[in-house]
Amino acid sequence: MGMFDRLLQPALSSAPRGPRLLGAPGSPTVALLLVLAAVPGLARAAEGEIRIGNTTPYSGPAAAYGSVSKVISAYFQKVNDEGGIRGRKITYISYDDGYNPQKTMELTRRLVEEDKVDVIFASVGTATSAAVRPYLNANRIPQLFVGSGASIWDQPRDYPWTMGAQPSYQIEAHIHAQYLLEQHAGGARIGVLYQDDEFGKDYLKGLKDGLGGKLPIVAEAAYAVTDADINQQIAKLKTAGANILVDVSTPKFTVLAIRRLAELGWRPEHIIPTVSDSVATVLQPAGLQNAEGLLSATILYEGGVQGGDPGFAEWSAFMDRYAPAISKNNSLGIVGYALANLMVAVLRNCGDDFSRDNIMRQARSLKGTPIPMLIPGIVANTSASDHAPIEQMQMKRFVDGHWERFGPVRSGIDPGAVSDSFKAIFRYASAKRDLASQLNANTVSLMTGSYGSTYSQMGADVASVLNDGINLRVMPVLGSGSVQAVADILMLKGVDVGIVRKDTLSYLERKDFASNIRNQLVYVTKMFNEEMHVLAPRSIRTMRELDGKTVAVDLPDGSTFVTAINVFERLAIKPHLLYIEPRIALEMLRKGEIDAMIAVDGKPVPWLSQITDANLHLVPVGYDKTLREDYLPSKLTADDYPNLISNSESVETIAAEAILASYNWQPGSDRDRRLSLLVESLFSRMSQLQRPPFHPKWQEMAPRAPVAGWTRFRAAQEWLDGTTRIPAATTATVKPSKPVAAAAPSPRIPVTAKPAAATPPDQARQTELYRRFLEWNATRR
Repeated sequence: MGMFDRLLQPALSSAPRGPRLLGAPGSPTVALLLVLAAVPGLARAAEGEIRIGNTTPYSGPAAAYGSVSKVISAYFQKVNDEGGIRGRKITYISYDDGYNPQKTMELTRRLVEEDKVDVIFASVGTATSAAVRPYLNANRIPQLFVGSGASIWDQPRDYPWTMGAQPSYQIEAHIHAQYLLEQHAGGARIGVLYQDDEFGKDYLKGLKDGLGGKLPIVAEAAYAVTDADINQQIAKLKTAGANILVDVSTPKFTVLAIRRLAELGWRPEHIIPTVSDSVATVLQPAGLQNAEGLLSATILYEGGVQGGDPGFAEWSAFMDRYAPAISKNNSLGIVGYALANLMVAVLRNCGDDFSRDNIMRQARSLKGTPIPMLIPGIVANTSASDHAPIEQMQMKRFVDGHWERFGPVRSGIDPGAVSDSFKAIFRYASAKRDLASQLNANTVSLMTGSYGSTYSQMGADVASVLNDGINLRVMPVLGSGSVQAVADILMLKGVDVGIVRKDTLSYLERKDFASNIRNQLVYVTKMFNEEMHVLAPRSIRTMRELDGKTVAVDLPDGSTFVTAINVFERLAIKPHLLYIEPRIALEMLRKGEIDAMIAVDGKPVPWLSQITDANLHLVPVGYDKTLREDYLPSKLTADDYPNLISNSESVETIAAEAILASYNWQPGSDRDRRLSLLVESLFSRMSQLQRPPFHPKWQEMAPRAPVAGWTRFRAAQEWLDGTTRIPAATTATVKPSKPVAAAAPSPRIPVTAKPAAATPPDQARQTELYRRFLEWNATRR
C-alpha cells in the first residue's frame, strides 16, 4: 500500500489519530492534512509540533501541480519518522483552492486563524498567492517559497514576510534569451505564445528585456485560460513566419501547442517553460514523438543514477517508499522534494526558537545552501534585501524520450539590467537626432551627479570659472551619476556634455549594450580619479569575504553601481547587490542588515569623513591583474579619513577614471560649435580651476592623457595639437570677450592671467609629478 493510500484510509474514521484527510464544507477530500501530534481545536500550535500551512490546486485547470504538495507531505512524513526537527513533529495542512484566488483567501484565513499555522509554505499560483500576500504580511505570517515564478515575490521592502523559491519567470526568460542570442546571430524570427495573465506577461517582459531588441519578435499571440484551444494563436504565429516559438503556457495548453504543431507539420525551434516540462503530465499526453527536440531550462538534477549525483539514489529510494504513486518521470515530484528540503533546512537553522519571527529570520539568512536534486553549483542565497533564493538555471533538450541538460549553468541576473538608463541605452540604435534651435546660442548643458557628489561639485566649479555672459554659459545639471549621464548624452534633448566614468563605457562595450557606441560618444578630456571605498564591519577584512554577502552599491543609474559590478565580476566574487542610496545603506550597515556598502567617489567623500563608528572600517581593494585594464592603483590615508584610518596606516584601493564625454556631433553643426566653446574655455582656464577654493580633484586633470580605444572630440584634439604645453599656474589662454557668431571657435590669444596663489615648492613639485605620472600611466599601454 502506497503512502497516499495509507493517508486516505484513516479519513473514513472519525477518530482524531494518525494522518487524516479533511474535507472543506461541501467538498470531499479537498485537504491533505499530515498530523502526527495534532489535536483538533487547539488555540495555538502545541509545544511539540511545527504547523505548516499550504494551498494547492488539487482540482481544476492546474490540478497537475497537486503532485508538488503531495511529495512535500510525504517528505515531512519522512522527517517525522526520523524524529522530526529537534524533537518536534511537523504538522502539514494543505487545502485544495482549485486555483481560485477567492478560495485561496478563505482557506488561508482558515489556516492562520483556526489551524494556527506557523508559516504558509509553497502555496501554488501567482494570482492565488498574490491575493493573500497583503493579509499575511499585515499579520506577520511567513509566506515562504511561493510556488510561482513571478518576480513579485522578491520585494522585501514592501512585503518583508514573503519569499519566492524558484527562479522567477523573468530570470528564466533571460536565460532563454541568452541561449537564443548565442545560437541565432542572424535569421531568427521569434513568435511568442503566452498566457494572458501575470504569468505570461511577466515572462514576456523578461524575454524582451533579455533580447534587448537584438533579435526580432515578429508576432505575439495571447490565450486565456478559459480558451478551448489555441489553434488561432498558433496559426497567427506560423503565418508571421516565426522559426522560433517561445511557448509561455501552462501544462494543459503546452500539450495543445505541441499537438497542434505536429498536426500542421510546423517545426519551429520550440521553447517551453519549466512549469510545463513534466514528461509524465505534459510530454507523454502530447506524444513523445511530437516533443522530440523541445527546449527548456531547469534547476533540477534529472538523468538517473548514471548521472553520478549522490543525491539521486536517496531521492529515488524516498519516492519508492513514501510517494510511490508519483511517477519519477514527473519533474513536479522533484520540485516538491527540493522545496521540502529547503523548508527543513530553514527549520533546522532555527535552533529551539520556532517563532514566526525567527523562521523568517532564518529564511532570510541562507548562504550557499545546497538543495538535493538541484544541479550541482546551484545553491540558495538570501538576505534581508534579497528574497530570490535561486537565480541560476541550465538549458536542456528533449531527446529520445528524456531531457538532457547542455551548456553552462547560467545566471539569469544581469546587474546592469536593473538600471533604467541602461535599458534606454540598450534600445538606442540610430545616431541621428533632430537638432533643435536653442534660445541661448552659447549655452552648454553639463550633466553631473547627485547633490554633494564630486561630479556635482566639479560641475559647479566649471560654471563658476567658465561662465562669461552671452559668450558662454555652462549649465550644470544634477543627475544620478555615470550611467544616467551616458543615457542622457545619447538621448536627452539639450544635454551637450557629461562627466562619466571610463569603466561605464568599457562595461557598455563589453556587454554590447549599445549599438556602435564608440562612434556615438567622444571624450573631451581625462578629468580625475575616483577611489573605491568599501565600508564594512571589522570582521570582514578582504574583498573575497564579500562572496555571498549583501552589499549596497548605490542607485542603479549611478557610477558606483557600474564600478562595483565590474570589479566583482573581474574578481569572480558574487555578492548579493542592493541598490539603495548611501544614507539608507549606512543606516542598514550599522544595524547589521547588510554586510558592506561601496562608494566610488573622489576622496575625501564628505559623509565618509564623518563616520565615527569603531565597528566599521575600510576594506582594502588589491590591484589585481584583472583590474588593470580599467583602473589605477590608489591609497586611502588618515588625511582622507582620520576617523577610519590611523596615522600610521593606509588602505590600498583602486581608482576609476572620470572623463568629460559628449555626443559625437557632426562637425560644423551648432552643437559641435557650442562644445568647441566649452573646450576652448576649459583648457584655457584649467590653471584657475586647479587653485583653491575649487575641488582638489582638479589637480588630477590630465588633458593629454588618452582614453584607450575611444576617440577624442575633434576640437579638443586640435587644441592640444596646437599647444606645446598646458599653461602654467601663472598664465592662461582665453578667447576675446565677444559673442561668437561663426561655427568655428575663435583663435586663441595668449594673455597674462592674475598671479596664482603661492604654493610651497615641495607641494607644487609633488602635484606636478603626480599629474605627470597619471598621464604616463594612461599612455603606457
